[in-house]
Amino acid sequence: MKKTNKLLVALIMLFSIGKTSFAQMDNLANMSAEWVRTGARNAATDASDIVVYNPAGLTHLSEGLHVNFSNQTLFRNPSHSYDLGMGQGVKSFSQKGADPFLPNLYAAYCKNKWSVFTGAFITGGGGTANYPTGSITTDLIGLQALAGTGGAYMDTKDQNLKASSMYLTTTLGMTRAINKTFAFSFAVRYLAAKNAVKAGVTLTSSPIDMPDMPLYLNYEESAGGMGAVVAMNVTPCANLNMSVRYESQVNLNFETKTITDDLGATVNGQKNPRDLPAVFAFGAAYKVNNSMSLYGDYMYYFQKNANWGNSSMVTNEKSWSSMAGDASTAAMGVQYIVTPKVTASMGFGMTMYAYNDKDGYYTKPGTFESVQDNNSNINMGFAWKVAKIVTVNAGYMHTFWAKNQIKALNAQPLDVNVTVNNSMNVVALGVDLAF
Repeated sequence: MKKTNKLLVALIMLFSIGKTSFAQMDNLANMSAEWVRTGARNAATDASDIVVYNPAGLTHLSEGLHVNFSNQTLFRNPSHSYDLGMGQGVKSFSQKGADPFLPNLYAAYCKNKWSVFTGAFITGGGGTANYPTGSITTDLIGLQALAGTGGAYMDTKDQNLKASSMYLTTTLGMTRAINKTFAFSFAVRYLAAKNAVKAGVTLTSSPIDMPDMPLYLNYEESAGGMGAVVAMNVTPCANLNMSVRYESQVNLNFETKTITDDLGATVNGQKNPRDLPAVFAFGAAYKVNNSMSLYGDYMYYFQKNANWGNSSMVTNEKSWSSMAGDASTAAMGVQYIVTPKVTASMGFGMTMYAYNDKDGYYTKPGTFESVQDNNSNINMGFAWKVAKIVTVNAGYMHTFWAKNQIKALNAQPLDVNVTVNNSMNVVALGVDLAF
């Protein structure tokens, strides 16, 4: 089966299906249990998870060592359905299973007007797309593979797809408070990214009694890159705190490692770009009274500036990032001190995509399987100070997408519209330590 055509290759290459968590295309926002329970952390100054959200605010913490650890479990429910118009009726596929581990670890040491900090966390990916009975991608791969046999096989079976993505990031930085109003921070980041794809389809129903032909694809992609983060925290008065943060783009050039390829679709050692976009973030926190505080966040993701390579001939080889456009997120949260030991919180956020060519971008394999479009989230949870130095955080988030219909340009010359839907539940549990 090495004689596959260009459309089949286009269906498989650059299979970035693992971008499966919250936010937009690649960058994650859910990077701590505190965020899951509030939905807005850019101007927070009450726990060391602000290493990633408001590093310039770290000098507001008490002097000494602060450590923050949490884990999230994701229950994602993307689905898609379509009719190829070939007498098979409507086909529906949905994600199976959960993602039990999305951990983070942050640490900061604060003394006088200084703070040094570090952390290990996931900035992109963090999930596994599992379609044990196949998806529109494997369906189209099967159709193209059948066409390549010249009539030796008439049908497919045993379609399956499993893909994962993980962008592990480490950071090291320093914060300096100039006075009670202004503080600045600078950090460097190193990102190690890995994508893995396994897919299979079996050609069957041979009119010339040939044995069934199983076809497998199994490959990995890995990349590494560095970036910087600069931030400023401003406290103009006792009840108001504000922050701005800029995360530079991280250039990533993924190198392919082919393990099994019965389709002739990958090239071992080939490199494909998929940069992590730059981010601008703003936050504000207002203390209403001794019990209640309000939080507001805004993030802008510079996706169009990232190098994501070019698409296939189906979309005139446009760049993926130009078709995707930029994205932004707006969120608000509230915290209420119920007792000296218990703080309740809740929040709401919206992520907006600015697609320049949505149908064109959905020709990227894995997009139908993960569903990347406007979404909203509701957050809630609590913090419990179980001891002088120990605070436990528990959070729950529900994210929902509007049902949408996308034209499957990869199915040409067939005229196929795909209905996509998605929702996600996240449960987080963490601990914040202040020594």
